[in-house]
Amino acid sequence: MATLQSDRVAILRSHRVRWFVLGWVAWLSIAGALVISAAPSSRVIIAVLSGVWVMSVIGTIGVSFLLLFTSPSDSERPLWFHLESAYSQNLGSTVVTLLAATLALPFLYWTFWDPERTRNVIIFNRDTVSQTSQANAHFPSITLFQRVDWTSQANLEVDPPPKCFLGWHNETAPDCDVTAAEYTGSCQCGNRWSDRIENFEWQNTSYRAFTLTSSIAMASPRPTYQMIAQAFFTYDTSKARADTSRVLSPSLWIAVYDPTLTVREALENGYTRMVLINANGMAAINLGLNYREALGHAPAYDYQLSISTIPSIDLQCDTSDPRGASGPCFLSLFVQFPSFERQVSQQDVAMKWQDVAADAGSWFALFQLLGWISSGLAWYKG
Repeated sequence: MATLQSDRVAILRSHRVRWFVLGWVAWLSIAGALVISAAPSSRVIIAVLSGVWVMSVIGTIGVSFLLLFTSPSDSERPLWFHLESAYSQNLGSTVVTLLAATLALPFLYWTFWDPERTRNVIIFNRDTVSQTSQANAHFPSITLFQRVDWTSQANLEVDPPPKCFLGWHNETAPDCDVTAAEYTGSCQCGNRWSDRIENFEWQNTSYRAFTLTSSIAMASPRPTYQMIAQAFFTYDTSKARADTSRVLSPSLWIAVYDPTLTVREALENGYTRMVLINANGMAAINLGLNYREALGHAPAYDYQLSISTIPSIDLQCDTSDPRGASGPCFLSLFVQFPSFERQVSQQDVAMKWQDVAADAGSWFALFQLLGWISSGLAWYKG
């Protein structure tokens, strides 16, 4: 009869453990589904999960009490209310593990994992653009800006027409848009300049904008391969002196940006900014490849500029000269990639769901070790 009673107790304990484990797994699954399917910052979801968590803790404590301390020695007494039983190390280890996980995992999620899962971070990497991957080594688009209310700025002109060359200056070179993709000689890209100077408003300031829009054919086949762009302008020294009491060298603002963007998109999304340069001379621009993702926007190139200028020693386009201007002044831009080494920066979150799962798994392993030691199972020899 004792053996039969012992079998009944073992079977009942086995069922209790199964239902306890299944209930705990069900709670964890429901809580996880609610968190994933709805915004974790929602007060309603937080309230629901908190209520489920409190009920789960109370239920866990109650079931743990029954599992650990109820095992009948008298069949006439109710089975669930006997406190006379032998302690089970295996069952104790299971209860301690699940109880610790039930208490700790929700606390860890709300205080650490959820804030990290929603915190934005920037990840930096470095690579090298392949010389055969010309899609990643396009020359940028360029816009020249003349501030309307600043008379010390150069006065942009569309006549004579602006010029553009890849490789080197060659008036007889073929059009870049019709050359082969592997072409590495000189070609012309003057047709990529806009046919008129447009009015442009930026930060409550009016500009005249002249744009060179790069095309898919305008790629750099190797480092230090050059793009030469040339724009023409006039200048009135008398007006500049009257407005500012001195004559400065004519200047222009320049923006260099990813050819997949318009100049307004590049400025608004922070992928470029205006830089003031001396317009009466030659400017060498070295481009550093920086491919980054602005918050809330698609990734694009944000070129790092290194600009050096060689100014002209005369001003042949002064329209206030009594003898008249001897010709238009021009700005020559020599643009190149010194190397194809690239920095890539992307927006991401501090922790993804797989990171949360891995972290929770490591904590659960720690709880198992805690249950193994605290239940006495580590020293059990039977």
